[in-house]
Amino acid sequence: MIRLATAIALLLAGTAIAWAQTIDDQVQAFIDAPGFDAVDTVPLEIDLSEQWLDTDKVSPGGTVGPIEKALLIATQAIPSTRTRTQLSYGELIAEDGTPVSLIEVIHYNLGPTIHDLTVDEFGADDTADTADFGLGDHMAWRFAFQPLMNNSAVLINASVRTVSDKEASKADCMGRTCLDLDMTFNDVVQWTEMDGNLPEWPEVYAAQSDDIATPAFAVSQLAVLGYWANAEAGHYQWTGGEHPESVRDDAFYRFIAIDRNLGQDSSIDVVWRESALNDDELSAIAFRRAEVIGDVYFLRASRKH
Repeated sequence: MIRLATAIALLLAGTAIAWAQTIDDQVQAFIDAPGFDAVDTVPLEIDLSEQWLDTDKVSPGGTVGPIEKALLIATQAIPSTRTRTQLSYGELIAEDGTPVSLIEVIHYNLGPTIHDLTVDEFGADDTADTADFGLGDHMAWRFAFQPLMNNSAVLINASVRTVSDKEASKADCMGRTCLDLDMTFNDVVQWTEMDGNLPEWPEVYAAQSDDIATPAFAVSQLAVLGYWANAEAGHYQWTGGEHPESVRDDAFYRFIAIDRNLGQDSSIDVVWRESALNDDELSAIAFRRAEVIGDVYFLRASRKH
């Protein structure tokens, strides 16, 4: 009941905020992109509230950033865990300096693709049913979040659409065809392994599922690695990082790609790419977290101007 009351209170408070008309129009245009249908945010916020583990706090889940919340919603939307995810992030800055996060998450279910490849290799009689490989449509989500009270990100708008197999077969996922299992992140970027350990913090939501990191938690570690979040004080806090000086309006400049359980072993491979940097030397930087059966590696890549 406490979680439910907190979620509803945040939503009611959010409706009282007055936005400049230009910001409001831009947010609505983003949410109402062709093919997307608006979604009631109340059930989504209530579902999120059920995932918070820091229930001793005044605002459970309040330190969690918009990207993790978007992934928590999208991950729950289909039952398959054999997925490839492409997330794009943009940001509007209100006149008072408040950031409005605009996020698109496209969640591809590769269970049927892996099933078909298994049939081709071993035959239908020696292959489990499609349901055992993972069910669910390819889905695209659009979200708008804003900080409010003690919360780093409160959901203010959302929309969703189903992505057809035809569209998915032509889509690009960070330099790879989204349904192509042959291409990995090694094929598109030259990586350098990183030394050192990240700080630890108490779980705010489930950090693991099926012996590997959840997509949201893997992303939170990359956020700390790239200083878009902070955990030095022993707890996690989203900060968002710098807004690129060269980016205007709602243009995407932050991109995250996630491969989950696409091989024989339990695995998750996540790349966070930041473009349009406020840097004289570098134009883009990328961090990668690769995990196979619990073994985790962090890698880095960059591009100069």
